[in-house]
Amino acid sequence: MKNIAITCLVLVAVCAGLQAKKVVRAPYFMATSTSQIEFQKVTLGKDTTWIEAKIYSRPGEGVRIDSTAVVQVGDKMYAYWGGDGFSKEFWTNLPASGELAVTLKFEPIPMDAESFDFYEMPAKKSEGWNIYGVRLDGKKPEIGIPEKLLNQQLDYSQPLPDPDLKNGKTVIRGHILGYNPVYGTTLNFNCSDWFFFDVFGQSLPIAEDGSFYYETNLMIPGDATLRVGRKSFEIFLVPGGELEITFNLPEIYWSESRLFGKKDRRPLVWFEGTYAGLNTELTKYAGLTSIYSADNFYENICGVTPAQYKKYVTKIYEKNRDEILKNKLLSDAARTYMINNLEMSYFFAIKGYKGTISYAPMISGKKGVKRADMTVGENYYDDILRLDFIHSPYIRYGGYPDFVRAATEDFKGKFEPQPIWEDILRAKPLGSILARLKPLSEKQMLTLDSISEPEIKKALTIRNQKVMDLLAESAKKTGYTICQLDTAVTADSLLAVITRPYRGKVVLIDMWNTWCGPCMRAMNSLKPVKEELRDVIYVYVADESSPEGKWKITIPDIHGIHYRITNEQSAALGKLYEYPGIPTYFVIDREGKLSYKVTGFPGAEKMREELIKL
Repeated sequence: MKNIAITCLVLVAVCAGLQAKKVVRAPYFMATSTSQIEFQKVTLGKDTTWIEAKIYSRPGEGVRIDSTAVVQVGDKMYAYWGGDGFSKEFWTNLPASGELAVTLKFEPIPMDAESFDFYEMPAKKSEGWNIYGVRLDGKKPEIGIPEKLLNQQLDYSQPLPDPDLKNGKTVIRGHILGYNPVYGTTLNFNCSDWFFFDVFGQSLPIAEDGSFYYETNLMIPGDATLRVGRKSFEIFLVPGGELEITFNLPEIYWSESRLFGKKDRRPLVWFEGTYAGLNTELTKYAGLTSIYSADNFYENICGVTPAQYKKYVTKIYEKNRDEILKNKLLSDAARTYMINNLEMSYFFAIKGYKGTISYAPMISGKKGVKRADMTVGENYYDDILRLDFIHSPYIRYGGYPDFVRAATEDFKGKFEPQPIWEDILRAKPLGSILARLKPLSEKQMLTLDSISEPEIKKALTIRNQKVMDLLAESAKKTGYTICQLDTAVTADSLLAVITRPYRGKVVLIDMWNTWCGPCMRAMNSLKPVKEELRDVIYVYVADESSPEGKWKITIPDIHGIHYRITNEQSAALGKLYEYPGIPTYFVIDREGKLSYKVTGFPGAEKMREELIKL
């Protein structure tokens, strides 16, 4: 009987121990700032919370979880205790597989918690790995998809619009389901316009309820890109059209996850309005229209010869073309449009072989790649000069001016010039200037006047007026000052020169640029500190990588002293003070001495501490 009693007690203890644990496998989440770490299992114990995860990166690259990492439930944070599979203090190099299985240990969180947020660097959230809304009920979160979208009936029979020049206002509006401002999700728009392409695109504001609205002038139907976080969506726009877009934010993040990416899922996006059917098809099959979208494209072309490159690219082209032509679900409009875009992508992939091969190691991260001889024979381009898209009217969609430049420079004499080509070649440099938000000079206006095509002239005139209006509106704002710095000032005296007028004051120098998203988010986080510490002098230093026009339009909303230094000065300063990127901050004390330096936003509270102690 005694043995039976002991056995019963042991069983009760074991059962109690098992009941003290809650296990969630492949937990869903709402959003993430990274694709480098994924949670595969979460175990809630009485004394510890365990998270089994995988870290992904390039083979040999060092990784670690910052020692300040936390999981947060409600307003309470639970500390990171270390992990198995790698060191808490030192960097661990990833194996050849590029994957590292780890177990992270945290303070125990409540058993009844429904979800938690993970912050790798809670004081520098814009820099660390963040995963939001990790579900602990094992269920897929519901985000309230409107019934009209679930039962949507679209028209796929609509033919492609004629590629005629006709300026008109185009509206893009919509909603991001599952959006929360805390996630830091960004929305970026880039239109493959004839003349105004901006490599950084246009950041679109998102309201707190996830809605957005944007309008722009278009001169011709064509493609554009909307990027939600890291996910890009190719869309088709027409002058005078209105496209309503609804994004499914959790599904977008899951689609990029190795854990959920191949699972059946609901649509990532829904379209309503102008060419909603065509846009739905293009989103579904977008990867087929670009040569560069092939898996591991840049990795596979490292160190190849031009002949090997051409063979590889042609194989991608033929495979994608065959898949498009055999797809019976595609509408005639989608098939025509996709073949046209694919052929243009193939044309430029072959034409630009030298630059693509040369940059492949840098893009893919491969080191020690030996460069092959880039010499090619006279017939290297023969195949692309016979492509059908060259004679299609739909060649005018999208990047037609780039084709015109290639036809008049690289392949001069191979094509019969079209009357509009001369106007395109005159307009293209003007469009590049306006894309950088810089108004046209008097001399450039004379070039504009010499353009004979009225719709091209109208498009440039509309954009020039928009740029001037933006600059005029910015000039009316107060609270900022633009200062000039002599280009002869060297790095070793630069900080002293720009802070000398403020001796006796504490100065915070913010190194930033207009294209730096983390810089802008950090500025927003610092606004309460600036309101509190009004005696501090705030100096913002950008360089020439910030287009002058965009810089002038941006800085009126950033109160403080502004400098725009040369790229040479910026590079020399970075080398002298050994900072690898931006944002970087310098705190200068009342005697003009450097008191604190940090790269990456350290958090508003840390910055406040460094400023008030001087």
